[in-house]
Amino acid sequence: SWIVDRFHLSTQLYQQTARGKRYDFAWLEDRLRPLAFRLVFCTRRPESFAAAREARLKVSGNPSQYDDLEVFIRDQDVMRELVAASTLPTLQVDVSDDDVAGASERIADWLETT
Repeated sequence: SWIVDRFHLSTQLYQQTARGKRYDFAWLEDRLRPLAFRLVFCTRRPESFAAAREARLKVSGNPSQYDDLEVFIRDQDVMRELVAASTLPTLQVDVSDDDVAGASERIADWLETT
């Protein structure tokens, strides 16, 4: 099995939001798809970000980066658009309930069936 970071999507997100540039990585996905790469997009409902922030602050070396949760919500919305445009097989998993074990099971089941 393959594990891939979302580098091409996070690059697109950053370039689009910080610099107003759009990059097309269709050529990359065209090469990844035959290798059976898949995309798992973990999301959370906007109202769950505050609780997630509290948990993250306990381990963060830079807690001020979490002062404005709207940044994370906007980034997630842009990422959702990028994921929707991806040609890779995709599973979206809502982790708002912080049930890591449940999310892991859903992902493992999907990976097994795809």
